[in-house]
Amino acid sequence: ADFKSALQEVLAQRGELVIYEVVDESGPPHDRTFRISAKVAEVEVGSGSGRSKKDAEQEAARVALEALAK
Repeated sequence: ADFKSALQEVLAQRGELVIYEVVDESGPPHDRTFRISAKVAEVEVGSGSGRSKKDAEQEAARVALEALAK
């Protein structure tokens, strides 16, 4: 599933945009872990971590979707 696209669609209906921000990078260059914050109107709606920025963004989007669905 592509959580980023799903989140974008949900937010588009509200006229809102999501911005992904790298809040932390850890580990050696060949083995990094990224922590990404998904923000809507300057408010964090989800965060995630992963071995790539893309993975971390997907995780953040998944968390945000769950939060918005409540």
